[in-house]
Amino acid sequence: MKFPTLSWVLRGLWWIFFIVICSIHTSVDSLAESPLVQVHEDFSEDPGWDGFQNRMVCRNCPTVVQNFGWTLSTNAGDVPGEIGGRVDNSRVQAYYAMPIGKSLSFNDKLSASGKLAIKHIGLRGVGYIGFFNSDRHTWRVWSSMAFRVWEEDGLGQIMFDWMSSDWKARGAETAILLPDDGSIHSWRFQYDPDVRADPVWHEQTLKQHITDRTGNGQPYELQGEPFILKRVRKDVPSLTPAQLRSRLIKLRDQGLIDYFHRHGQHRWWKRPHPGDGHGRITFQFDGNVPYVFWMDKKIRNAPAELNRFGLFNIKRFGEWMELYLSDLTVNGHKVDLSQDPQWEEKNNRASWTEPNFQAMNNYGWGQTNWAGQAPGEIGGLFWRTEPEDPHFSYYGDDIGELSLEDPISFRGSIYFDTGMTDAAAYFGYFNSKEQVKILTKGDPDAGYPRRSMLGIAISDSSAVGYYFVGLLRANNDDSTRYQGKVFTPNRQRRRFTFRYDPEANSGVGRVTYTLDDETFVVNVTPEQRAAGATFDRFGFANVRSGGHSVEFYLDDLTYTARRQKGVRPRRFKQKVIEVEYPHQHGGRRY
Repeated sequence: MKFPTLSWVLRGLWWIFFIVICSIHTSVDSLAESPLVQVHEDFSEDPGWDGFQNRMVCRNCPTVVQNFGWTLSTNAGDVPGEIGGRVDNSRVQAYYAMPIGKSLSFNDKLSASGKLAIKHIGLRGVGYIGFFNSDRHTWRVWSSMAFRVWEEDGLGQIMFDWMSSDWKARGAETAILLPDDGSIHSWRFQYDPDVRADPVWHEQTLKQHITDRTGNGQPYELQGEPFILKRVRKDVPSLTPAQLRSRLIKLRDQGLIDYFHRHGQHRWWKRPHPGDGHGRITFQFDGNVPYVFWMDKKIRNAPAELNRFGLFNIKRFGEWMELYLSDLTVNGHKVDLSQDPQWEEKNNRASWTEPNFQAMNNYGWGQTNWAGQAPGEIGGLFWRTEPEDPHFSYYGDDIGELSLEDPISFRGSIYFDTGMTDAAAYFGYFNSKEQVKILTKGDPDAGYPRRSMLGIAISDSSAVGYYFVGLLRANNDDSTRYQGKVFTPNRQRRRFTFRYDPEANSGVGRVTYTLDDETFVVNVTPEQRAAGATFDRFGFANVRSGGHSVEFYLDDLTYTARRQKGVRPRRFKQKVIEVEYPHQHGGRRY
């Protein structure tokens, strides 16, 4: 047998190398020469978009057990007859409540009082008590005024929440921490819609030492009570901690400052607009100094429909709580619990297995019909995940390669179904490699938005609900979230458009987007344009910044892509990812 000589082998390898190089060059040239086209999808069939961890279920999912209502037991009092039992966190609503024939609002005086005993507090367990609306199950609780017992470091921390029916909300955290030892506690709250805050500062010394930086994310050195004491003592050396606390409480009750407690930290800060305080909530436990919370003017004047009073669960991951209520008085009327009050029941004596955990994204294509004219659309449940959480996700069409040198646009219809507090989602153009980059806790590159994103964010703001807001981050650290329109989950079909023009703004670039009939125009910065961006997908990318979830849907989309006309990119089958349920973390591992 005759073997080829070395020269023939080398010549053959050279020709193979030449053919490969030519093929690569041809492919690159073909991609670069591919025209920009407008793609339309009505989603009447599965578009086969590229999905990464966008649909998740859990292994060993928990069993939700609801077992609460009226009972002849005496856990919270000496006389038989009370309301309570096991209340489990769930995405499915469960309550035992008194119907209110004529819905109440924030224009009405509200009050309730009673006794409370806690027998068990599970990790992240919650029980809600107060006024609410039975039509929706959300967190914070839609159209409500209620307090919650919330697991914090193994104890039941008492918090107070209120929310309008147009999604304006606030919550207040107290320093009331209750063990699950069955002790009986008295409580009462009263809401007076007519009282107004006094915006005049009579404490000039404290005024100069209390920060105006709001929110519990600020440095404790600015807001912490021990640090305020240290600063005030420069002017009043003899001031004791008890005296400072008393003076701070007076300012809070006047409506000038807010209080926040978590993990043993007592924080205080100035209210941004103290003159807007309209409507006062007074909340007291065990006869101690009452807490006073002020309604903001915008929430006070917002619509609300409170049509139930009772005990209900939270729409959140976590475990269960066992608690009991007795000696109830609601709006001045004593509730006779010596016999069954015949209140309304919903899922309060039931059990089921439920895949409910933080980061449980579940979105993509489906044959539902929320956003468009016919069945078939994309969307679902979107979770914010911590940067280091490996359950990041996306779902998008391979649109070739676009940049800030290209004119880019998309339009369609949207249906916003529901959302939780501290939630967000994103749709538009993004870079798939950037979206799936492995990050570690504290990584300087961590967070949201990721590099190369151009589109729309649905972002929570507790005081107003949500915003529909344009977003751009180039291939640098210069990210911009543009002016947004208040966008609430009103379950209506709405139209939107988005257009990026690289020639506008003297050649630097401009973004124009609309929701319904309102238009927003924002200029790209020279730094963003110089940094550039590379987009290879159009669709959804989950927000990699820890928080909660929203649910929405898109249909009848038209968007820019780079591809040969009539050529469709590779199609993918939808996949469901199975992950272990984080039992030891109460549904949230990261």
